[in-house]
Amino acid sequence: MARLTMKQNLNKGFSLLEVAIALLILSTSVMAIYQVISTSTISTFELEDRHIAREIGNNRVALMNTIDIPQGTGTREGSINMAGFEWEWREEISKGPAINVYEYSILIKKLEASNYIYEARGYLVKK
Repeated sequence: MARLTMKQNLNKGFSLLEVAIALLILSTSVMAIYQVISTSTISTFELEDRHIAREIGNNRVALMNTIDIPQGTGTREGSINMAGFEWEWREEISKGPAINVYEYSILIKKLEASNYIYEARGYLVKK
């Protein structure tokens, strides 16, 4: 009878190997969840920047067609404050495929960034 109770006491709880495997599985899943969260956060910020840059490009196109009409070919640069950040834009205007048609390219980036994150291209008819 004493042997039976000793055997029952030995079977209670987890072994060190089982605990180590459980901790390994737990730490791997926590690291994977953290990676997913950090990647989606970075992607969200990049997507927001691209959206704002696209809006700046659309604003520049609207201005080129109405108030700030280019006087010929060349390059124009400027900056604008939008969504709490300073953005830099660069317009390159060249001759188009027909008379009175000009081709434009607008590049937009954050002021401190080294790479442009958005480009708007199109044609402008000069009247």
